[in-house]
Amino acid sequence: MTELVGISETIDTNAAVEFENTALDILRSSHPPQALAVCGTFPPGLCPDAVARIIAATKLSNGTLVFVDAVKDIQHTLATGCVDVLKINSSELFTLASTHGPGDVAQAATDLARRFSIDVVAVTDGPSAAYLVDTKSSERYELRVPELLKDLDYYLGKPTDNSGQLVLNPLGAGDTCSAVMLNSLIDGTTAVDAFALGLAAASASCLVLMPN
Repeated sequence: MTELVGISETIDTNAAVEFENTALDILRSSHPPQALAVCGTFPPGLCPDAVARIIAATKLSNGTLVFVDAVKDIQHTLATGCVDVLKINSSELFTLASTHGPGDVAQAATDLARRFSIDVVAVTDGPSAAYLVDTKSSERYELRVPELLKDLDYYLGKPTDNSGQLVLNPLGAGDTCSAVMLNSLIDGTTAVDAFALGLAAASASCLVLMPN
C-alpha cells in the first residue's frame, strides 16, 4: 500500500507496452485466469486506456471475473461494460457519481451500476454501514460493521499506544476486504456473503497494532 511503500516510479513506454501485450496474451490464451483485479492507483506511465483495453479483452477470455477496487482514472475501464464487481468506499462512490456526499449510498451505487452495466457494486464506509447492490438479482443490502472499540477488550484485551488510548489500525483494511471478497467469489460464494466475509476480515485487520 502507498502508505508503506511510497509512490511508484514512472514506467517507461517499452515496459508499459510489454505489460499490456503480456496481459492480453494471458487473457487470450487457452487457460485464461479465473479473475482479474484492478486495485489502487495506476503507476505513472501506465495509460488508463491501456488498462481499459486489457479489461475489454476479458470478453474473449471465457469467464474471467473482473474485480475493480479503484477510482482514479478508472472511468475508461468502467466504460468497457466488462467490470463485474466494483468495490469502493462511499467518498469514492460519490466521486465517480459526480455528486457531493453525503447522500443515499444505496441509490448512488445502484445508479452507478446501471450506468456502467456492473453486476455488483459494494461500498464500504469505515465503521459505518456498508452497502451492496446486486443488479442481477435486483437486491440491495445493508451490512453492519462490528463496533470494534466497544468490544475491543473481548478481542484483544487492552492494547494501547503511548498515550494510553485504545488503538485501531485501519491501514490495509480496504485491501483486506477486497482480497477476501474476490477469493470468496472465485470459490463460488454469493456476492453478499463474499462481501460480508471481506468486511469481517477487514474489521479483524484493524485489530492488528500499527507497525513501528
